[in-house]
Amino acid sequence: MITWMQKHRKYLVVTIWISTIAFVGAGFVGWGVYDYNTDRASSVAKVGEEKITIKQFQNAYSNLYNYYNEKVFKGTLTKEKAKELKLDNLTINQLIREALLLNYAHDLGIGALDKELKEKLVNMKIFQKNGVFDKDQYYLVLKRIGQKPKEFEDGLKKEIVLNKLRSIISPKTTVLEEEVFGASFFMEDKLEISTIKTADINVSIDENQTKEFWQKNKNRYVKATTYETEVIRVGQKDINITENEISDFYKSEKFRYKDEKGKILSLDKAKDKVAKDLRFKKAKKIALKKYLLLKKGKIKAEEKVTFTQMSDKEILQKLKNAKKGDILKPIKEKSGYLVIKLDIINLPKPMNYEEAKDLAKADLIQTKKLELLEKKAMTMLNDFKGKEIGFISRDDYKKLEEENFDQNEAVELLNNIFASTQKRGYYIFKDKAVLYKILEQKLLDDKKLKENKDIIVQNINKLKESAVENSLIAKLQNRYKIEKYYK
Repeated sequence: MITWMQKHRKYLVVTIWISTIAFVGAGFVGWGVYDYNTDRASSVAKVGEEKITIKQFQNAYSNLYNYYNEKVFKGTLTKEKAKELKLDNLTINQLIREALLLNYAHDLGIGALDKELKEKLVNMKIFQKNGVFDKDQYYLVLKRIGQKPKEFEDGLKKEIVLNKLRSIISPKTTVLEEEVFGASFFMEDKLEISTIKTADINVSIDENQTKEFWQKNKNRYVKATTYETEVIRVGQKDINITENEISDFYKSEKFRYKDEKGKILSLDKAKDKVAKDLRFKKAKKIALKKYLLLKKGKIKAEEKVTFTQMSDKEILQKLKNAKKGDILKPIKEKSGYLVIKLDIINLPKPMNYEEAKDLAKADLIQTKKLELLEKKAMTMLNDFKGKEIGFISRDDYKKLEEENFDQNEAVELLNNIFASTQKRGYYIFKDKAVLYKILEQKLLDDKKLKENKDIIVQNINKLKESAVENSLIAKLQNRYKIEKYYK
């Protein structure tokens, strides 16, 4: 856990509200139709004297969407999934929280000075050229994200005010808190473990048992939806580009090409990526032209393709939302763009016994093996003899990797052990059971405590700040009127 926290420390204290510039260049989320009160056309809410404008809401939502897409879903977040997660509600609620705090800050006389705004602006690397703030770059970046300078600077002023308020209400960390919090992370157990594998458990089943299992679990065995389509492919590799085009594209988009430290790469170092992005851009234009021609019936699709549940997730999502006969706008894939016409939707159908027999048999064997595995683990628990692996903390998953556990298994097992109050126990995985007993225990590792003091203090502060802020928000909700227009 601590290793993960150290590796991702810059994301550790991220709140739901992410500053406007955080994902500049990532692009904005396309908006559907939302219902706003016509009498409040310019705002989604009003808190005290603070209005939350539609533009603020859209910017905040877009940043939150991009954050989840990049950090949580690794580029696979769809608008439908975002709706399911209720990211819009998360956004509006966090904006209301911050509006409550802004009202309170203004009542306390806290504001943002022009020199503070200037200092914040000139230190933003996204607006710099050769390490120096560049006015033209500033306007160019804001134009790309669809913001006016005044809107952006007003947002920065609010950040400055909120940071000042939070610095006032933030509690300090005590030595005792550091030790208690550190102890919870760096407690060490001396473990002895033993593994029983499902592969070593023999199970025999007959036809009648398989058929009975299938009868009880028919709903599991269904033929998935498939989509029969006609497709036009526009590959990016075959598109010709010139050196001048590459150079011009790099000049207009170079803020997208950075190294690990956030420094813009030179054209030589970024050239392959720039060329690929340029080809994709040209491929999209060609695909859009073919999409319009196909829609007008002036050209025909080039091949027939059946998409299954194993196909690209984005394509499947688009097909799920389409109707028979629909022509989908170009969809990006690894090799370029696809224009798809949906011909036939084959809806899910239950499998008959013969079709499902092998799947049902495998599931029944696995179910019985896991039942026998757990019984065996319970029987062996009190007197098993295993391998002693020495002292281990909840962060020491690498020690378990040496014992042939993969990282996810190691983390899962350690979390279970350290969450348990029992000296002995077992944990069931899909393919094995792990028995363990705690031989000795160390409550605090001073060396690890010192090495990780900053990350411990950071977490304690965040927990305390959150508790204080939540209590303050509860009071402010009664102090300032909240009008919510967003539906």
